[in-house]
Formats: sequence, structure tokens, C-alpha cells
Amino acid sequence: MRLSHIQRCIATAGMAMLCAAPAARAGGWPLPRGEGEVILTYSSHRADERYENSGNKRWTSSYTKHEISPYAEYGLFDRVTLVGEAAWREESTNYFGYRFEDRGFSRAKAGARVSLGTWEETLFSLQSIATLHLADAGDDPAATRSGDWDAEIGLVLARNEKLFGLDAFSVQEFAWRWRDSGRPDQIRSDITIGTNLLPGTMLLLKSLNTASIGATETGEYYLSGKIAVSLVQELPPSIAPGVSIEAGIEQTAFGRSAIDETVFRLALWRRF
Repeated sequence: MRLSHIQRCIATAGMAMLCAAPAARAGGWPLPRGEGEVILTYSSHRADERYENSGNKRWTSSYTKHEISPYAEYGLFDRVTLVGEAAWREESTNYFGYRFEDRGFSRAKAGARVSLGTWEETLFSLQSIATLHLADAGDDPAATRSGDWDAEIGLVLARNEKLFGLDAFSVQEFAWRWRDSGRPDQIRSDITIGTNLLPGTMLLLKSLNTASIGATETGEYYLSGKIAVSLVQELPPSIAPGVSIEAGIEQTAFGRSAIDETVFRLALWRRF
């Protein structure tokens, strides 16, 4: 593993993004026409236990992954927001002294979110995303291979809230994901709650849940539930107007036929 190579990539991309932009805001709402947002994320994944089909954990092997993933949104029309993501990763598995390593681009995503309208102070949107996998996925129970495709369609609900007297928002996503190559389809349910703790400081709480609809080639059904927490801090306007930095952690809370992983995440947000 060459962390220095990853750090150089982060520094180069980060410096390119440090220029004037409006304050970052979370997804779920459409971006105004002609405006965009980029979130450049570095994440470090670690796991050495796996949930069995019974839901009990057992030690398997030491798995690590370091990933850089730029995510972007762009307001194409007033009600249509384009979304896209790419990822480069470096992963390693140590299995009883035998070490397996791989690095390179792992996926590319593209799609759109269309705002349908507001009801009961909740904005409803329809989102579709296509994913091309560019490498084998060592953390996927369905053994995704390079060249596999996913196609997802989902409903997104976004609304403003009050949380303990603080201004807050919630974004809920419910999606069905079709997968080729005999891999089972998936359902996904994600919930994000955000609130401004202080001027310029946002707390994000997430519940990330995925389950297979059918069985894998080994006859196993799998599911994974994760909890994530992060802080997003807007940088001083005199240094980088409109740029924010996010730091957080993600942990698997429950699962079946899935790895138990801990993820540390750093991200740079920029609006343009």
C-alpha cells in the first residue's frame, strides 16, 4: 500500500478546488440551473470480521481499502439535477499470511434526480443511477466483477425540520437496484439527518441499509446496516469562501453474509 500516492492525489485535487464558491448544502433538493457541487472524499475501510448468514460475527481475514471518490451534482434544469461519481481504490486482503492486493479505478456512476413536487412540506424526487464496475469488489457478497452493471431507481424525500430547537433537515432514499451477471438485485434504504450546531458547522447523522432480494451463487441472502456520523465545517471566507471540510466515521451495526467494517472519511465540498 502506498498512502503517499493517495495523499498526493488528494492534495492536488484539493488545491484545484480551493477557490470561491457558495456555501455547500446537502443533497435531496434540486440545484439551481447552471450551478453545481463537487464533494471529493477520501475514505479508509478496515474489516477483519464477517457476519455469517445467522447474523453472528466471526473472524475471516484482514481487509483494508483506501479510496478516493469525487461526487458531483449539476443543475441542468430547475427540476432536473445530474449526479455522477467515480472512484479509485487500493485494497488489500491478508488471509493467514497470504496477501492479495489490487488498485485502480473501481466504478463510475451517472444519473439524474427529477423533482416531482412538494406535499405536506416534503419534496418528492425520482432518482435513477447507472453504475459500471471497473474492478472486482472484494467487499461485495455477490462477488461483483469488472464489467458488471447496476441500474437503480429510487424515491427521494427531503424536508426541513426542527431538532431540539435547531434548524435541521432530513433526506430519505428508498431504491431498487437491478444487477446483471446473475447477481441478486438489491433494495436500499438510507436516511440522513442534518442540523447546524453552530454558524458554519453542520452535523450529519446517517443510517445506510442494503439487502439482497435474491440469493447469491452460494445460496446466501445478505443485508448490511451501517451508522455514520460526521461534521461539515465551512472554512473562513477570507481563506476559501464557500468551501467546506467534512470528517466522519461509519460503522457496520448489523448484517448477514456481509463484512463488519469501520470507515474513516474526509471530504472537501465545493459549490460552483
